[in-house]
This record gives sequence, structure tokens and C-alpha cells, in this order.
Amino acid sequence: MSNSNRSGVSYPLVVLLLLVALAGGAAAGILGYIWYTGGSGEPSLTIEEKLATQEASDAALAQAVGTAMVDVANTVIADAVAVAVAEAVDSSVSAAMEAAAVSEPVEFKIVSAESGASFTLEEDLRGVRTTVIGSTNEVGGSIMVDLANPAASSIGAIVINARTLETDNSFRNRALRSQILRSAQDEHEFIIFEPRELSNWSADSVAAGDSVTFDVAGDLTVAGVTRSVTFAAAVTLDSDTQISGSAIVNLLHADFGLVIPDVPSVANVTDDVDLKLDFVARAG
Repeated sequence: MSNSNRSGVSYPLVVLLLLVALAGGAAAGILGYIWYTGGSGEPSLTIEEKLATQEASDAALAQAVGTAMVDVANTVIADAVAVAVAEAVDSSVSAAMEAAAVSEPVEFKIVSAESGASFTLEEDLRGVRTTVIGSTNEVGGSIMVDLANPAASSIGAIVINARTLETDNSFRNRALRSQILRSAQDEHEFIIFEPRELSNWSADSVAAGDSVTFDVAGDLTVAGVTRSVTFAAAVTLDSDTQISGSAIVNLLHADFGLVIPDVPSVANVTDDVDLKLDFVARAG
């Protein structure tokens, strides 16, 4: 009897079964690693704590830049020029104070419980084209609104706790925290958007019940990578004490160094993703 078919089982079949077993074991190992390193999704800081940290960091940077500028000015500006500059500054301050008396910006703070950040993409899940939405209400920030002159409005840093983003699939949630956004690591826990410029306003002024659209350009940091992006925003002045609205941008996840892990049952994940903020913000 041939050795290749002893006991009724061919050697090629045995080899094939071993390869299948090894492949299955490797897949199980990958899935197990992702599940274990994905963590529980519990935030390490509240949104308020992160905003306070961010504001303190921005203030320290602004103070350092201001001090450096003063040192340079003291070195290179002669006394006569310094007097002229002081007079010009006094004039500018007076004009600014007069303008402020006419139009005082109002600070609106995002209410986390009534707001949310989300991402949307598509993938093939077990052979079925699926729309994936991940969301969290762990988002915060503030908006300074000038009702008489919307173009003079400004937006502070917006923070999103990426660790708390959830989809309809617990394993996908773990993969987000472990392999994609790496938000299980404290240094990548928060997505931060720092607005730099507001432009393309659709209205020169707003009153209660009015809506306005505009663009918000700034620096978006995801998983330690910062890129310049522009959100399309729409805001409604619900009342003198509340605004609501949304902002959305389409991104290529590769631009932020995000890599989709190769796991069983998932394929053809879209290269781009929509990042959206829906918010309610109140004054006071």
C-alpha cells in the first residue's frame, strides 16, 4: 500500500488541514490581540478636564510668544519709535473698546449631553456592503458669537474623546481603540480641532431664529498626526442664550496615518471618512 494513502487519508489532505488549522489559529490570535488591547473604552479625563488642560497649554504658549516679541521689540526699537508705537496702540485700543461697546461677543459653551461627534464610512462586512457610524457625546468647546457682526466671531479648541466612540459592533469598537485610532493609549485619547479662520459667511448679521453657514479652517489632530482641514458649518441662533448646528468634513484616513487592520469578514473599507459634529451650545 502506498504511504501517500495510508489509513485512507492522503498526505496532501493532511498538509491542507494543517495549513487551515494554522491559518485559523493565526486569525484567532489577531482577533484576540485586538480585543485585549482595545481596552474598556472608559475615558481617563472628562471633557471639562481636557478643555482646561488645552486652554492652559494655549495660554502658556501665547504668553511665551508675547514675551519673546516684547524682548525683540525692546532690543531693536528706538525710543522715538517706541513712543509712536505706544500712541498707535493706545489709539487702536480705544477704537477696539468703542467697537466692543457696540458689539460684545457672547460665549456659548457646547452642552455634551445634547451634542455628539460621529464618523461615517462604508465596508464589506461578511460580504454585505455596510454603512458604519461611530459616535460619542464626549465632546466640548466654546464659541464666541458676535451677533451684530458674525464674521468677528471665533471658536475655541474643540475636543472629542475618541476612546468613547462606539459603533454597533463591540469588536469594531475594540479595533478602533487598539489598532486604528489607538485611543486606548492616553496620548491618543482625544481628537482636537483648533480653528484658525472663519470665512464665507452667508449673512452679515443674525437674529433669533436665523441660520448662517460658513467655513471653519484649522488644525485637526488625530492619533498624534495634525493636518489642516476645513469644516463646512451651519449654525442657528435658537434664542439669545442658545445656538445649535453642525460641522462636517470629509477626510482620507491615510492622511492621518490610520491603518485599517486586516481581519476576517471585513473588506473594502472606504478610503475616506466623514467626520461630523452636531451640537447645542448655551450662553452663561
